[in-house]
Amino acid sequence: MVSRKIAALIVIPIIVIIGWLIFPPLFQVIGIFINKLCNEWTLWVYLGLLILLNVGGPTYGIGYSLLRRKYLTGTLIWITGVLILLAFVLGAIHYTALVILFNTSLDGTLKIIVLIIFALVVTPYLVLTLEKWMDLSTYLKDIWKHREEYRKLTYTVEEKGKLVYIHLEKNDTNVCNFFEPAATLKIQEIFLKIRKNPDESLALYVKSAMLFLVTEIVRLFTSWPTMRNRALRKFAKVKIGKNVCIAQFTRLDPLFPDLIEFEDGSGCGIGCDFLTHNFMQQDPMSICIGAIKVGKNARIGAHSLILPGVTIGEGAFIGAGSVVTCDVPPYTIATGVPAKVVKELECPSDGLHSNEEDFG
Repeated sequence: MVSRKIAALIVIPIIVIIGWLIFPPLFQVIGIFINKLCNEWTLWVYLGLLILLNVGGPTYGIGYSLLRRKYLTGTLIWITGVLILLAFVLGAIHYTALVILFNTSLDGTLKIIVLIIFALVVTPYLVLTLEKWMDLSTYLKDIWKHREEYRKLTYTVEEKGKLVYIHLEKNDTNVCNFFEPAATLKIQEIFLKIRKNPDESLALYVKSAMLFLVTEIVRLFTSWPTMRNRALRKFAKVKIGKNVCIAQFTRLDPLFPDLIEFEDGSGCGIGCDFLTHNFMQQDPMSICIGAIKVGKNARIGAHSLILPGVTIGEGAFIGAGSVVTCDVPPYTIATGVPAKVVKELECPSDGLHSNEEDFG
């Protein structure tokens, strides 16, 4: 695949040069068109881009409003709306670059300076937009191809303690696991119906791509804990109490971060992972979801993994690098893979930990 891309980068310029040598009148016509496009028609092109923007927004809104009644139709429409918005961004970036390059009112030196500044500013947005375009357009295409299989799928819901298990019935379809388009779409519809806060969970799932981007930015670049907590509360709907310290590089579940709760005074070390859903079941057509709760003044050591449905009791400590698969009692130390209680702590009368030196 890489060799093909490199070959294309070499072959395409050669074809353009040969075409220019053999058919110079054609390139003269193209040059005239580009000149008018970047000088005479600038106002009309930007007006067209604004119309595109005003079409994409309402299209997304209509699709989003249809999700409760007609999930398949609503999904197809809202993805189309997002693709129109992404097309606006891509069109605006590329056309502005052309205007800078071929506008006759700018001299050569000024064009180079403006192009360099423009490239530095828009390249991150261009890369992100292209990736989201490819991602969503592929998803839209796959859903359209598997829409009939989606309609045939049925499901059952089973509650086991704090975990909710969803089982898909494949019926007469070729669906074999949750990672296929029809199953992915069906599970989103199920989440909407079984969640206690359907409006919030739906919004989070629909915006999961952007939500993942926000949480990744917070995870990697936000260094001040107060700012990190504020961003996670607002955008990811994580329940965070007072004096909570969530260390950098902590990864929260990308689909249901709103099922994670940190009570007052709790915290986790660098590089921890919190998962509130789990596709990795023995039955490839099953999934489970469950809330995670970190009790008051509890501490989680660096690079630990917390699985769905786990409650870490008040004042408990989790050793670094542990995998927590079940509840941890209050005022205990648990460590290992899977984590097991290795020591009990005294419950301090003032609510503060006096045995932190025991935590290794």
